[in-house]
Formats: sequence, C-alpha cells, structure tokens
Amino acid sequence: MSRAEPFYFGPSDRPLFGWLHDSAEPSSYGLVVCSPFGYESICAHRSLRHFCEASAQAGVPALRFDYDGTGDSAGDDRDPARLAAWVASVQQAIDALKKLTSVERIALLGVRLGAAVAAKAAVERDDVDGLIAIAPVVVGKTYLRELRALQMTLDRRDPPPGTAVESDVQEAIGFVLTAETRAAVGDLDLTKLDRPAPHVLLIDRDDLPIGNAWPDRLGSQKVVLDHRRLPGYVEMMLGPDQTRVPEQMIGAVSDWLTQRASACASGRKAAITTGEAFPRRTLLPTAGGPNVIESAEFIDAAGSLFGVLSVPESPPPSRSGLLLLNAGSVHHVGSNRLYVTLARRWAAHGHAVLRLDLSGIGDSRTREGATENVVYTDFASDEIAKATAFLKRQPGVTQVHALGLCSGGYNAFKAAVAGVDLDGVLLINPLTFFYKPDVPKEVAPHLVASEAARYARRLRSPEAWKKLLRGEVHFRSLARVVSRRAGNLLRERARNLLRGVGVRLGEDLAYELRSVVRKKITLRFLFSDGDPGISLLRVQGGPTVEKLRCRGQLTIDVIEGADHTFTPLWSHPLLIAKLADYLDRLPPRGRI
Repeated sequence: MSRAEPFYFGPSDRPLFGWLHDSAEPSSYGLVVCSPFGYESICAHRSLRHFCEASAQAGVPALRFDYDGTGDSAGDDRDPARLAAWVASVQQAIDALKKLTSVERIALLGVRLGAAVAAKAAVERDDVDGLIAIAPVVVGKTYLRELRALQMTLDRRDPPPGTAVESDVQEAIGFVLTAETRAAVGDLDLTKLDRPAPHVLLIDRDDLPIGNAWPDRLGSQKVVLDHRRLPGYVEMMLGPDQTRVPEQMIGAVSDWLTQRASACASGRKAAITTGEAFPRRTLLPTAGGPNVIESAEFIDAAGSLFGVLSVPESPPPSRSGLLLLNAGSVHHVGSNRLYVTLARRWAAHGHAVLRLDLSGIGDSRTREGATENVVYTDFASDEIAKATAFLKRQPGVTQVHALGLCSGGYNAFKAAVAGVDLDGVLLINPLTFFYKPDVPKEVAPHLVASEAARYARRLRSPEAWKKLLRGEVHFRSLARVVSRRAGNLLRERARNLLRGVGVRLGEDLAYELRSVVRKKITLRFLFSDGDPGISLLRVQGGPTVEKLRCRGQLTIDVIEGADHTFTPLWSHPLLIAKLADYLDRLPPRGRI
C-alpha cells in the first residue's frame, strides 16, 4: 500500500485522528472520506484505506479520519450531540486537508450513514465541489429500523442474574445509539436536504438500490448526477476476516475524481508533508482522572508496523507495558472498539498500552510477497518481539504482557512459545492452538473439541440411557459413538504416557503450556461460557491444564452468557472487570 501519514487534528480538548494519503504531484482537488457507523465502520476500514490509496495514486490527496467519539478519536458513543459532532468532524477534516496540502476544492466520499453525514456537512460549505455517496442512508428512520432488525437476528443469551442492563440505549452490533442520537438520526432525510454539492456520484448497491426519491431531488436541484449500480458493497461489508475490496467501485471513484480534479485545476502550493504539520501525539483530557497521552507510532525501523500508544500524562516510576493484538482482521481499535476503551482506562491507571496492527492488517503495511488481511502468519512472533522491545523502551516499563481476542490470543501465546521476552500472556476466546492454512480457518479444531464434549455429555445423560432401555436408540449408532469416544480416550491416554516420559509430540499443546510456564511467563485464559476454545484447551492440553491450574501457573476465567466477541453491551463491563482483575494479579514490580 502507498505511504500514508497519521496525525491528530481538531479541537485540543476533543482531538480527532486521521490519515493523509498525499499525492506525488500537487493538486488543487482533494478527497475527504466519511466512514459508516459502528460495526459497518469496522468492516469497511480496509476498503476505505484502498479508496484513499487509489485516490492518491490518481493525483488527488485523500484524508480518512475517525469522527468524534469513534475509532482513535476522543470520546465515545454515549457523549451528547453525536450527529452534530460527526458533521463538525467532517468540517474539521476538510479544514485539515486544506491546511496540510493547500487543496482548494473538496470532494466528500461517504458510505451508508457516512454519506448522509457528508451531505449535511457539504450543505454548510462553499468549497465542496463533489459528493460521492455509496449505498447512502437516505431516510434515518428506515436506517434505525434496519439496525433494530439486524440486532434481533443475533443469537443472544440473557445476561447473568444481577447484571446491569442499559434500558435507554439501542444496541447496534456492539455499539450504542442513545435516545438523543436516535432522535437526531431519525430526523435525517436526504430528500429534504438542500443541494449538497454541484456534482454527485451516487453508487447504488447492485442488489438493493435506494430508489428514485433522492436522485429525483438532486435532479430538481440542478445537480450534475452520475448514478450507477455497481457490485461490491456486500463483499465490502462482510466480517473483517472475509471482507473484499470493491475494485469496481474504486475504479469508478478514481476515474470520477480524476475528471473533477482536471475540471477544477487551478494550481496549488507545494504539499506540506513533514514537521509540525503532522502532530502524531495528543493529550486526551479525562474527566475526574489522570489525563492520557496518545501517539501514533511506527514501531519498526522500516516504518511498516503501526500502533497507537496510550500512556499516562505523569507516568509512575515503575509500570507494566500492555500489548493488545488484533482480534482476527479487526484493526487496532478492537472488536466493538473495546481496545480503545481498555487502553485508555489502563493508561489512566499508569500502564503503557500499545494497540498494534500486525503486518497486512489494519494500518500496518503488508510484507513484500505476503498477502493482505491474513490473520495467522509466520511473521507474527517476530512482530510481537518488535512491539515488546518498543514497550520496554518506554520510561518505567519493567515488564510486558500481551493479550488478544481470538487470533490475537493465539499469536500472543505462540510468541511466548517462540521465546519472545514477554512476562505474561492472556488469551481471550482462542479458537485454535495449531492453525493449519489448508483447513478452514477457526472451524475444524473447535468442531473436534465440541464433538468430543458432546459425546461425553450424551454418555453421561440419564435421558440417553432411558431412551436406550426403551429401545429408542439405534444400537449401531450407539456403538459407533462409544467406539469413537473410547478411541479418543485411548489415544489421549497414550499421548499423556509419552508426555510423562518427556517425549514431545507433534502439535503438543501440553508441552507448549509447560514450556511457557518454565519461562516464568504467566498464562491466563478468559472464555465466554460455551465458547469452543474451552473444550479445545482441555482436549488438547490434557491433564497438564489442571496440573498447572492447581499450581497457580495457569488460570481460566469464564464470563457467563457472553458471545465470542463480547457484542452485548452488558458484557463489556464484565470483560473489563475480569481484565482489571488480571492486571491486579501482576507481580509487584509491575504494580502502580
């Protein structure tokens, strides 16, 4: 991917975070990209980066950014006046792009709710020449109904008894819409909006067009409208691990931007690309607590590995470094933006926290010859070693603990096995301990563990035996179940005997657990109850798991009712409390 520069901008008390993708040659035309809301923003992150890279390669400088309360910017979903703050964020992003590159005319690109936010911001300015709206939200009330319907499709369990549940917010796949935000979004209606820009490129979904109401409105406003239906939206919005970049949309946008830039060409001062123009460090004021400083960091000599470092404004003389690793292909903000919440909370308590993108994920560059967006790679341990060394160079950091959800926990554990200088590892809902690229990712291993657990439950079930006595169970089927279960037990006992005499077996989790413990690295596991990783740990780790638990060398915690990525809002405080408990257990030299 092309080189981009991270920076902070906007009000000092509410800093915003963005990336500038500058063009090689001066241009008087620039692009500001407005992301969708919530989970859609997580899914679209990779594609929006590609839109910006293509724009810069076409000669149009591009800026992508996080609205107030989202991503790496200050604030959160529960702050007041969200829609107004998002519109103001677009205004500030336009001003920042003009300041950094001296472009004179602007195009705004928005996806879904981002298109509506961009349109509202454009109405208030006279320097916006074009609007690119991709699958735009035209009517806010319809959009809110879609979010409610999508939330209802989730397979959710009830929270544990006594768990606090917010009653005045609408959940939206791990994100929050307060009553005030719902009211503001519900009032959105692009068919009643003044002309957003003289030129509009409207890209409809090829499977679900928006209808004619807004295009007809734009036509009545003398807008030069280019309305297309293109494939790629659905693939762009798949989960982060499966998302595909919409190449046809990107090509259409690049061509349109090139035409508009040529039409608006009027000369431009040389771009500013170094020094004070790119503040990579900002202060996040914290109400009622210590302030936190965040900085955008490239942690390797090549400037390829990117992360955001959160530290206290006044660090203690001795503290811990905490490394947060990608959950699958979710970029460094984490699932449901939880990593941002955790990092700022822990930094306020004195720790140095780095939320890192491994190579090819999020905002880190893909290694030469490697494939982008690959979760399990042979490079992860080397990159975690670089991140660990980076954290240990921070003032007062005496030890480093790595933690991550799903593949993040896997990569942290494998780094510890490989001898990376870590002091602790926390695995949250790992789905595999021995990844094989030729097996469907994160499927086969946990199915094996789940099948073993299911057989065990069936053989222990009184109802199953009653059915047998009543003649309701097919004897051949039962024999196959018993035979398979007995075979699994015999194989596992044989493996345990070999482990007992010091023989290391292929894909031997018990050996790896012991090897990590021997390095004086603390081992913590945190699972949602029912998550398949629990069975997998016990099946592949064998008696070693319980032995290490009894010795206090390994701990397992479970959160009742949560899903794999802790989507329900009520599960967030429970997760934070469990992780805080983990930090409280750190050795004395890591205490604050």
